[in-house]
Amino acid sequence: MKVFNLLLLWCLGLVTHVLANNEAAPYELLHYYYVYKLEWDTGIDKTIAPGCATEYGHMCYFDEFAKYLMDDNWRDAYRPSAADHTKTPGMAAVSKLSSNIPRSARYKLNLLLPHINADAKSFPLVFEAVLHAANNAIAQDNVNKDDLEQAVEMAQEIKEARTPAVFEIQEAALKARVGEEAFEFVQVTASGFKWPETLAAIDSAIEDGDLTAEKGATMKESIRLFSLTYEHDILAGEVSDHNHLNIVKSLATSITSLTRGIEERFPESGGVSSSGPSSECESEFSYSSTSSSSDSD
Repeated sequence: MKVFNLLLLWCLGLVTHVLANNEAAPYELLHYYYVYKLEWDTGIDKTIAPGCATEYGHMCYFDEFAKYLMDDNWRDAYRPSAADHTKTPGMAAVSKLSSNIPRSARYKLNLLLPHINADAKSFPLVFEAVLHAANNAIAQDNVNKDDLEQAVEMAQEIKEARTPAVFEIQEAALKARVGEEAFEFVQVTASGFKWPETLAAIDSAIEDGDLTAEKGATMKESIRLFSLTYEHDILAGEVSDHNHLNIVKSLATSITSLTRGIEERFPESGGVSSSGPSSECESEFSYSSTSSSSDSD
């Protein structure tokens, strides 16, 4: 989602496309499909890709759904197998979606959600609209638990694929905020800060005489404040950075909301594991004095 000039030129056409994160895009189509299926199976209003049935004459199978939404370049590269002509696609579908995927894969938001006005800059609205549809389905007596769990699983995969881009932005913002010297003490995982280890590294430097206690305390406070207010730094930056951050936040909200919905709707089953923060928890990127960010985020 970084090439906004190209996006703006593309959006001048009759069809609104979204430049996808190529790692996340296959899971996005799978996530949308399972909520699309929930709308059909529960009989609620059809808000997701309603034109797909018009084009194919029935509720779309997954390969039809994917081809309906893909832009021409991606659709031309897509070679689904017989196994993809299904209403219960799984992870195996990802390989076909990813094979020969264009460098800048796109799909059509105006066909996915014709009732909302979303584009690359307001992409989080897509996940909010899909979550709304899923929540409507959860309220129905005939909602299918397996399909709900698949929708959650695919949302988790999207979030995992999109989080590294957000973390790169966070790292740059932290370095700009605290300075080069303090940043050298920052400990990280592949996609998260290790705050306790970072503070411990500063303490060790103080004990070894490499830092004064006063300077170390200043560093620790600046890092602590960043962990609580990092969004302000990102929101003051590039629009594309806002988008990355807000997409991951929307996904975390979707995962948490759907997981709770499953647990409440099917209390005997225990639901699925949520990788997103709940409203009672700290932000997944926030400071914690006792735990570090999960590698799975």
